[in-house]
Amino acid sequence: MSLRPFSRSLVRPGRRAVLGGLAGIGVLAGGGILLRDRFDQAEKEQHAQPDGVFRKLKLACPHPSHDPVLAMALRDGFLDRYNLDITVLDGADTGRQALDQLRTGAADVAIAPALSWLPQLLGGLEAKLICGLQSGSSRLLVDRRSRFKRIEDLYRHAIALPDAAGGPDAGADRLFFSIVMRRKGMNPNKDVTWISVAPERFGEVLASGQVQAVGGHDPVIWEAQQSLHLAELASSMTGSYSARVVRVLGARDDLLARDPRAAVSLVLAFQEAARVVASHLAETASVMADQIPDMPQDSILKMLQAEKHDVHPVGQELREQIAQYVDELKLIGLVDENQDSGSISKRFCATILRG
Repeated sequence: MSLRPFSRSLVRPGRRAVLGGLAGIGVLAGGGILLRDRFDQAEKEQHAQPDGVFRKLKLACPHPSHDPVLAMALRDGFLDRYNLDITVLDGADTGRQALDQLRTGAADVAIAPALSWLPQLLGGLEAKLICGLQSGSSRLLVDRRSRFKRIEDLYRHAIALPDAAGGPDAGADRLFFSIVMRRKGMNPNKDVTWISVAPERFGEVLASGQVQAVGGHDPVIWEAQQSLHLAELASSMTGSYSARVVRVLGARDDLLARDPRAAVSLVLAFQEAARVVASHLAETASVMADQIPDMPQDSILKMLQAEKHDVHPVGQELREQIAQYVDELKLIGLVDENQDSGSISKRFCATILRG
């Protein structure tokens, strides 16, 4: 399926994600493994046992030290528990770059925003999404003294992002804010100007009037907000977006074909780490502080507390949320509105843990 340019026509609003609990225990069916994992916080979770096979895998992830679930999984032995030896690759600053490492075979699995995954999957990336890790942390910020109070106020103004590429190469932050703008009746490709600016220059370009807003995702945008005393105009942490998964774990098709149980171990390990992050923010902040030495631990903790960490869907819940993203890409012309979002989502998600 090819990507097409922005269309002026509005399409129907995105579907509501069905956010339900997952129930059951692991079962074997046919030649594959179909696991159902109950995430009832009132009871102790019962997981399928790993098969005991030791696996070495390579993982691509943009700025891995910034990912709380990955940081906890590596630090507290969740991967070891499932006999996984994960090498985290260097060299990816964006989700698109991490997925390039997956495409070339340099990586077996990757973590990237859903809005980075979908254009690549639509463009032929041979991989499947297997597990959601956490919800979003994108923020669009303005000077507190400015007249900008709503995202619509940015009409005919400029926005700075660390990665402001457009079209099918657009970064996840730009795509997210473009979707928000489109829902407000704006054309994000014509009604605002996007400028790539390094985060350390955000204060300079705001003060000079070169841009009127800056955007990005935590922890970089959190640090900008705190140090420059900026006001939040829009974010992925409010309203219905707060219940949406953003960072997603995916695996190459060839890995899933030759070793399907590897995906089971990966999902169980990362789901366990995600739940620990959600219930132990102070411990997570301590782990991340060791990896982000320029950011004080108390600031990391406040950042984590401002985010939402109990969103890590699998199975049907993940498919529903990915289908909703496909609907939203229709709004900005990156998916043909006649395509069936549910079918696309089913094609791109592997049912490792079935809800």
